[in-house]
Amino acid sequence: MGKIQTQQIIENFKELYGDLINRSPHLAVHNFRCENSDFSDQLNDSQNAYICFNGYELQDCYYNFDSRWNKDSGDLTFSNKCQLCYSCIDCDECYNCNFCQDCERCYDCSYCYDCFASKDCFGCFGLRRAQYQIFNVQYSKDEYEKKLKDIKGYSRERISTEVKKILDRLSLKHPRVAVKKRNTVKSVGNYMFDAKSCQQCFKVHDMEDCNYVYESRGLKDSSDVSMIFKSQLMYEAIEATDNYNCNFLFWSANCKDSEYMMYCFNSSNCFGGFNLKHKKFHILNEEYKEAEYFELVAKIKENLRKDGDY
Repeated sequence: MGKIQTQQIIENFKELYGDLINRSPHLAVHNFRCENSDFSDQLNDSQNAYICFNGYELQDCYYNFDSRWNKDSGDLTFSNKCQLCYSCIDCDECYNCNFCQDCERCYDCSYCYDCFASKDCFGCFGLRRAQYQIFNVQYSKDEYEKKLKDIKGYSRERISTEVKKILDRLSLKHPRVAVKKRNTVKSVGNYMFDAKSCQQCFKVHDMEDCNYVYESRGLKDSSDVSMIFKSQLMYEAIEATDNYNCNFLFWSANCKDSEYMMYCFNSSNCFGGFNLKHKKFHILNEEYKEAEYFELVAKIKENLRKDGDY
């Protein structure tokens, strides 16, 4: 590019990048490596997902929101690694559970709240490693099965109404967990699992040395990101997977040493890219020689810093 054009890029990068975004076609559906999931959006690596949003590795699921690694499940919200589950919220690693909330590693449970490693329970609150309980009352296996059969003979409306009343009473008798954490060290936040040295992080798994993160997994040395997976050295990014040392990304994957990227895949050393695939040394979607690229990027950043934008 000529000298005048180069100077325009340095002085007007924000405007030029905004123009590139506005005049380029955008994705109607944000699905990545998905099969038979046409009526879903914001999905990665999913199969047979119907009306699911913000999901990752869903299989044979419907009506899942902000949930990951689920199989054969429907109406799940903020739930992960569940199978044969229905209408659950904030549940993890549950099997054949229905109408549960804040439950973890539970099996064959229904209408339970804040239960851990429990199975064959109905309408229970705050249980730990329990079995054959109904409304927090212990039964033998035969008694449990007989009483549960009688309850299931009621209408869905009656069950829901009666269970809610009883759970409300139980909630007044049992302490509520202030924050939900497991295997966390020197970390502040909520719904944190396997985290170390993380501050103000929420709904995260497998994190280390991160700050201000929401709904992410497998992340290291990153800050101010949301819905980022298997990445490192990230800043101000959303909906991105398998990236390294990237800032200001949206819906991009397998990128490295890049900034201001949108809908970009398998690219490295790019600045201000839109819909790039398998590219290197691009600025505003134009290719440069390696030395020219680094020199121009340095000048763009310097001008952005003067304006307080970088």
